[in-house]
Amino acid sequence: MSFQDALRTPEGTAEPVALLWADTDRQWADLITRLRAVLPHVFTLGAFNATERTGPAIWLRCVVDGVLPEVKLPSGTVPILYLPGVPRQSLRAGEDCPRELQPLVELQYRGRVWHQRNGRDWTVEAFLVSEDGLGLDVAQDTKTRDASVRALSLLAEAPIEGLRGHRLDADDFDRLAVSDPIRDLLRWMSVGDGVRTSTHDNQWRAFCSVCRSEFQFDPDKNSASDAASKIVAGGGKWDAVWQRFREAPKLYPGVSKLLRGNSTPLLQRNGERDARGNHEAEVVLRTALQAITALPHADALAKVRELETDHGRRRQWVWAQLGESPLAGALEPLARLTAAASTTLGGATIDAVVASYASGGWQCDRAALESLSAVETPADTGLVQSVVRAVYAPWLDASARHFQGLISANESTARSMVVATPVEKDVCVLFADGLRFDIAGMLQERLEAKGFRTRLTPHLSPLPTVTATAKPFATVVSDALEGGADAVDFNPQFVATHQAVTAQRLRDEMAKRGLDILGDETRPPKTGTAGAWVETGRLDELGHKIGAQLALHLDTELETLVEQITALLEAGWLRIRVVTDHGWLLLPGGLPRVDLPTHLAATKWARCATVKGDSKTSVPVYSWHWNLHVRIASPPGIACFAANEYAHGGVSPQECIIPELVVERGGASTSASITTVTWRGMRCRISVNTNDPAVVVDLRLNWKQSSTSIAASPKEVGPAGEASLAVADDKHEGSAATVVVLDSAGNVLDRKPTTVGEAS
Repeated sequence: MSFQDALRTPEGTAEPVALLWADTDRQWADLITRLRAVLPHVFTLGAFNATERTGPAIWLRCVVDGVLPEVKLPSGTVPILYLPGVPRQSLRAGEDCPRELQPLVELQYRGRVWHQRNGRDWTVEAFLVSEDGLGLDVAQDTKTRDASVRALSLLAEAPIEGLRGHRLDADDFDRLAVSDPIRDLLRWMSVGDGVRTSTHDNQWRAFCSVCRSEFQFDPDKNSASDAASKIVAGGGKWDAVWQRFREAPKLYPGVSKLLRGNSTPLLQRNGERDARGNHEAEVVLRTALQAITALPHADALAKVRELETDHGRRRQWVWAQLGESPLAGALEPLARLTAAASTTLGGATIDAVVASYASGGWQCDRAALESLSAVETPADTGLVQSVVRAVYAPWLDASARHFQGLISANESTARSMVVATPVEKDVCVLFADGLRFDIAGMLQERLEAKGFRTRLTPHLSPLPTVTATAKPFATVVSDALEGGADAVDFNPQFVATHQAVTAQRLRDEMAKRGLDILGDETRPPKTGTAGAWVETGRLDELGHKIGAQLALHLDTELETLVEQITALLEAGWLRIRVVTDHGWLLLPGGLPRVDLPTHLAATKWARCATVKGDSKTSVPVYSWHWNLHVRIASPPGIACFAANEYAHGGVSPQECIIPELVVERGGASTSASITTVTWRGMRCRISVNTNDPAVVVDLRLNWKQSSTSIAASPKEVGPAGEASLAVADDKHEGSAATVVVLDSAGNVLDRKPTTVGEAS
């Protein structure tokens, strides 16, 4: 996951060609062989050895550029270049970089570097304790640091949960090096004769002796395939062997292969240890899913529920971890989609439909998107898309037709639910293009998980639900706009100048009213401004460009929004008001098409058209939001005037019910940063820049654990922003520690590493 986070690429940015892993002190070297069993695309700087995927810098560069016929990486795979003994600074040195490393210099710019948030290279110690790493509680002393590096290759195979819940010291890491019979047995099964040939005779005899006593199995007389049969049969210590394997199956690829080739006895079929049975179940599931597209809607819903009952348990099996149960995995969101799509979105009034959709109806749309992103291969993707269409389209269409009937009968009510964005001091309005309500719900969950307070409110978008009509109303200057005599481009104009609305003119008008227009720069509120406006997001752009594949990009788009909102709040904004212009419909395989003769329409887009004069149409007609005398035609249900998988501009809950998401800090907006830390003997003086004199400073061996405090007592900084901490026990002199600043709830606002008693 840490490598994946380092390689995450926002839309619009070129994909990295390599991930550089600098390791000045060669701390990670013992892990590389084990790591390659899981990540074969790890390459090491060193003497040339193609078998070990090791070579000089120029060879690594050739690997990255894909010019070596003997090294072929799967499409989309980014090579990881491990650089033992190389400090990252030497690559930054340009012309001063050692000649033998110069072929790697420019990869810093085309690739990514694996490093901590603070920009430093990952050390073993940092990765063990960091929240971005394993988040363990590890003693901060030299002995423990050395022991953790020694035990690294063994630590990679240890169940992480067994290391949590207590402080780890040198003894804990050294214990990992003590013989582990189950681990050694799995290694032998995975590697085969390679273990015997690389093991001293005494060690091999000891291993065989332990196997005979612990497992009643003799590796000298029996094969690894025999051991696989024992695992499948289970019983006694073999159940513990199975449990260890299933905790980290990717570490033992040879064992997986043996289990796949094992002929499972009939009485043990259909269990988790039955690899063949799991494979056969996937084949059965595929056939059943293919048949769903020919079923009536009610029967299709019932069939998905039945398949979830039969196959859902396989998601918990080890084969799902190994990527061998993709369709069973896709059944989880498909089952949620089926449950939600079994009842048409109802309500006797527009208010009731909006309330129903906002309180949970949007979960149907979310489940559809998550189903579309649940599989990877083209064959699986096409199959899941067809199932989504079969169970989702009828619900979408029926819900849209019900909503359209209410809008047609109550257009004035619908217009009253289109709410202008207010201007508020120290509040930043963040416009997220095409932020459909279900995406806003997912964004809300992520923000609340980070501790922010949120409030999600539904409104209606102006009609038609296209950017030209709806975005101007999302701005804070909608009162300065009106509709012209026609809506050829669905675009309003400014009342004062009769100029057509453009993005730049909207920004200029907002700036005249005192709003700070933010671009790529994140900055705090300016004195004298009334608030701020910033635009972000590519959901609508991507939807028009890639259709159903938009589902695969939602995670990146959501993370970008979370990061931007977090940065704005950290910059000092009181709250962030997230607004949008419209939602959208997304249906794999394309929305159904209806015809509107060209002679009836002045302008015709995917889901809306301007009706010429008093022309009679066979599709519903609504008033344009900006001029009620202009008529807008929209297809019935979820139909389109043109073939599209992704479209908006019409009347449906997904297009019309839009979110307003207000985000604030989770607690009092207390801020604090440590400016200086100085030592005099065993007393530490800390200066803090803060807006709350009641914040407290403490000195801890592990900054996340209050129980590791070595200060005589924590201290408030007071109005002067300073505090002095005494370390009562001089045994801590020279120890690595961290100064932390805490708010009233005990949350860490800032931290700074230090060495106890260091000369100042």
